[in-house]
Amino acid sequence: MSLRDALHRVRAADEELAKGRELPLSARGLEAVVAGGFLGLDRHDWVLPGLREGVGAVLRGCPVHHLARLGAGARSYQIAPVSASPANRLLHACGLAMAGEQVLVFLGQGSASYGAFHEALNIAALHRLDIIFLVSCWDLEHPESPLARQVAGSLSAKALSYGVRGRTVDGGLVTEVLSAVTDARAQGGPHLIEARLSRGDDPLARAYDELTETEPHEANAPVS
Repeated sequence: MSLRDALHRVRAADEELAKGRELPLSARGLEAVVAGGFLGLDRHDWVLPGLREGVGAVLRGCPVHHLARLGAGARSYQIAPVSASPANRLLHACGLAMAGEQVLVFLGQGSASYGAFHEALNIAALHRLDIIFLVSCWDLEHPESPLARQVAGSLSAKALSYGVRGRTVDGGLVTEVLSAVTDARAQGGPHLIEARLSRGDDPLARAYDELTETEPHEANAPVS
């Protein structure tokens, strides 16, 4: 599967579910983060998505119609039940990782306002858990950004203070997200990836432009 195909599948599935109003929140604008997150993992790694990111299960072969029932999870695809609570996702992710699983948990910037966010980073660092926190952060430099009123400093810097490797990427570029997740998994241990996004941009269009500028053999390379 090429990166371009993966992006298209995520948006197509999101739009199909939106027509039937089966998806509580749309993943539009997060296609690069979702695709890069799922494709950077091994097929047997666990994913804990929020209400938006569960659509990425199509990249593991999950039928679109099943995505409307992800509240029950999709164990055969290693997708944990979708939870609207960042606190639950964070602590459940730590539990899975403590059981010896490789885990990726999707989060939004609002998760930083939960005490569980800091608890999870500390637990992950203390036990050197194989867990990747992939956080979508919108308009970090905007004066009205919720994050600016919640947290002093960036989330990646906050992670480093706990002993968790932190990295910031452009959330509109699928190759950056994919590279960060792939590297984090290869290194092992806990990682936080801060994917920055700008409102008004169309990450899918940006990602397409990025892949068009890439060498042909790279843009069309299959992704395992």
